[in-house]
Amino acid sequence: MLWDDDATKAHRGSVVARLWISAAVALAASLATVFWVFGNQGVVNNVGDPYDYGRIARGFLEHGFDKLTRRAAMLYPHLLAAVYWLGGSDVTVQVIQCFLHAGTTILTFSLASRLYNARTAFIAALLTALHPMLLRYVADLHTETLLVFMSMSTVWCAVRFYDRPTIGNGALLGAIGMIATLTKGVMLPFVVVFGAGCALRALRQPDRSIKRLGPVMAMFLTMAVVVAPWTYRNYQVSGGKFVPLTPGTADAFLRGYIFTRLEFATLQKPPYVDAENESNALFRGIAKQAGVTWSDDEVVDEVNNQRVMKQMIIRHPFETARKVVVGFFTFWYEMTSLTNSLVPAALAVAGWALAFVGLRRGRGENRPSWLLLLPILVLNVFVATLVPLGRYSVPVLPCLAILAAFGVDTLLGPTGRRERVLLPLLGKEHLNVGHIRTAD
Repeated sequence: MLWDDDATKAHRGSVVARLWISAAVALAASLATVFWVFGNQGVVNNVGDPYDYGRIARGFLEHGFDKLTRRAAMLYPHLLAAVYWLGGSDVTVQVIQCFLHAGTTILTFSLASRLYNARTAFIAALLTALHPMLLRYVADLHTETLLVFMSMSTVWCAVRFYDRPTIGNGALLGAIGMIATLTKGVMLPFVVVFGAGCALRALRQPDRSIKRLGPVMAMFLTMAVVVAPWTYRNYQVSGGKFVPLTPGTADAFLRGYIFTRLEFATLQKPPYVDAENESNALFRGIAKQAGVTWSDDEVVDEVNNQRVMKQMIIRHPFETARKVVVGFFTFWYEMTSLTNSLVPAALAVAGWALAFVGLRRGRGENRPSWLLLLPILVLNVFVATLVPLGRYSVPVLPCLAILAAFGVDTLLGPTGRRERVLLPLLGKEHLNVGHIRTAD
């Protein structure tokens, strides 16, 4: 955190206390969700393991990773396998996810205090700790809780790298960013865009020395090193086929045409039932035309789906544009029914309204709010091109919570305490350009 030179130990202690209060609230709320709320509600599905992650993990223990599947080719089933191997159960996994949620809250507090101020950090952390969309995935075997934690860890490392672009920080960002990508591939575009932007900024410096590019090169090199064993294993179990991460991109792209149709975007029909069934029928038809059976080999399915995807883009450009535009909005709300879609929709509208207040103030104060805005927009645009469902916005909800909290801080007005500002200027470390009056 960046404090004034005359900040008192009492003030620092107060901020640390608020940090741990936020973490305690997150842990208590998530534990209550797991052991009381989730099983007694009927708003969302509470079957426990809707995507068979537990079955996949137990399969790892029985016969190893001998088949490439879209869902198994992620880190989450491996986490479950490790828990089961150590003698744990699904309840153990749920408790671990409670602590991951608390960790996400701590990261949110740290980011907000670094980019804005202590009061914003406390508000953002509480918004994250009690956010229904974040608590919903703690209670069953969903990858989202791990993904949110890894996504916020990536954003935290990106801010650290932007503040101090060193070789070490570049390697750290590359490692964490690729682990987040292996958790779910949706984080890869942000890491690539951020890294490319930093490289371009370094090249625009007067000397254009290789030294300035070193940290960025370290980031991308570390990413390659981390993903290499994973890709090699994919090569082995897929019969010599090159699969860098996981198949399924074309599958998601084609599903997007269906899930963004009016009857599903407006929740007149349940997307997770009718749209899902229609999508599966489409893929069975594509496989049948290719002379294979759908889902027997997902690498083969991906090749067949890619062919149809290219045809759709070329022959139906306006339909493709429609799905992307509609998907930009359904990304924030489309869930299983109208009832449980209204909650994320209302929270997203309120969050963005407050965020715009904070962004306006941040621009005037030269705050680097774009460090939070970039992962939100990159993920929003990327997922809008695929299958934009409401749960896919979950990884960046803490970023939106920070921006919204700064909006609340703006509306509350200053308290009179003075803090330093972290300004965006690549190539300098320990940035300090004076003081402005802010709330804490």
